Amino acid sequence: MATIEKRERKKGVVYQVDIRVAGYPRQKKSFKRLTDAKAWAAKTESDIKSGQFQPISAQSKRKTFADVVDRYESEVLPNLAESTQRSSRTALRYWRSKLGAYSLHFITTEQLSKLMGELAATPDERGLGEKTKPKSRRTLKYYRDALDMLFKKACSWKWLGINPMDGVERVTKLRNERTRYLSDDERGRLLDACRESPNKQLYPIVVFALSTGCRRGEILGLTLHDLDLSRQMAVLRDTKNGETRSVPIVGHLAELLEVQTVVVNDLYNERLPDAPRRYLFPRYDLAAPQDIRKAWENAVSKAKITDFRFHDLRHSTASYLAMQGKSLIEIADMLGHKTLQMVKRYSHLSTDHKKGLAEELDGKMF
Repeated sequence: MATIEKRERKKGVVYQVDIRVAGYPRQKKSFKRLTDAKAWAAKTESDIKSGQFQPISAQSKRKTFADVVDRYESEVLPNLAESTQRSSRTALRYWRSKLGAYSLHFITTEQLSKLMGELAATPDERGLGEKTKPKSRRTLKYYRDALDMLFKKACSWKWLGINPMDGVERVTKLRNERTRYLSDDERGRLLDACRESPNKQLYPIVVFALSTGCRRGEILGLTLHDLDLSRQMAVLRDTKNGETRSVPIVGHLAELLEVQTVVVNDLYNERLPDAPRRYLFPRYDLAAPQDIRKAWENAVSKAKITDFRFHDLRHSTASYLAMQGKSLIEIADMLGHKTLQMVKRYSHLSTDHKKGLAEELDGKMF
């Protein structure tokens, strides 16, 4: 029940409302007028009992959105996979630039909806000169989910009473079935362009992706310690699902990595012998992995290949395995998927390829 106490303070009389309802946190608030105190007490007690009350924390006025990002980056982000951390920082930087100076108390659902609309209208400037290409729904969903997570954390820290993102339209109907893969001719042109690139590490990185189906972040995060050429394997520790897995290193890839490990070891011994990590594909200063974005875009452009991203090398590997008649279980194991759902998109390739083989066989026999 609610009680109201009259209290004398230096600045005058105030009426303090104290609401206690079994099973619900105690609510207290002060008013200068008794009528306001009674009105708030009656409404709040009624809302608590009906389950509609959302307390507004005093912290929401003192804390800014930048404070939320700072705490998230210091307490939550370090516990995520390194690849997830890298991608998350892009969204965190974006939302900090838009909302960082605002007190949480003044951030509204209408404001967030407007910002999402502005984001959707901003062209995606990644890629090969496609400056007018709109942001994909997947990108919009990623940014919305990141913002939603920040406000959920603010609520769990008692900095907010209600998540303003609850009223922001969700991004649905994603097109997840992209299976773009390289034709034999495209693959030849791309490998030639990568081999001729000024970035000498681009070719072995692309061969690595095609041979194993690994993601770019998984490859670039590898250290010499993760590579065991005597056992023909590499251990991936920075994976999307957070689980460590191994991939086979055979054939042409093994030949390339034998040379790569010698060159990289010599560089570290000469320039940075005490480095805590020796990356398999290091950048010039050896302190971090190689950045291949520009070299990759130039190679794709030189090879005259359209609508193709680095991640599509992974689709290419899966597609080739499907066309060789490999089962979905084998493809999922190669790509590191926990379930078969993500590789079902390749099942039609296996069926089509088998149909082609059957027709070819039928033509020869009959």
